[in-house]
Amino acid sequence: MGEERSMQVLEDFELWLKTGFTSAFWFRGHRFEKAESGGVRVDGGFFTKEEARILFKMLNSGNPITRFNATLMIWERNGLLTKLIIILSILALILIYIKIRV
Repeated sequence: MGEERSMQVLEDFELWLKTGFTSAFWFRGHRFEKAESGGVRVDGGFFTKEEARILFKMLNSGNPITRFNATLMIWERNGLLTKLIIILSILALILIYIKIRV
């Protein structure tokens, strides 16, 4: 049953990619939108159609590590991952400074 549902969702996504249907496609909390340049925007990050296919398959996977890797790819493309790394680096520097001063 789960395998059939997974295949149906993948077929729906493929159909959405091939047609001129411009409405957003939501899947597992991520928004897939067609871009004017022929690619696909996922949560604001630009992907080619082939990359979007691979990303969708990763999100549709039963493996939680594969789904997390797909989420990291999305975060990297829309800039969130870089912001998180900068914030964590600043926090680490603050903690090191406090540890040295005490």
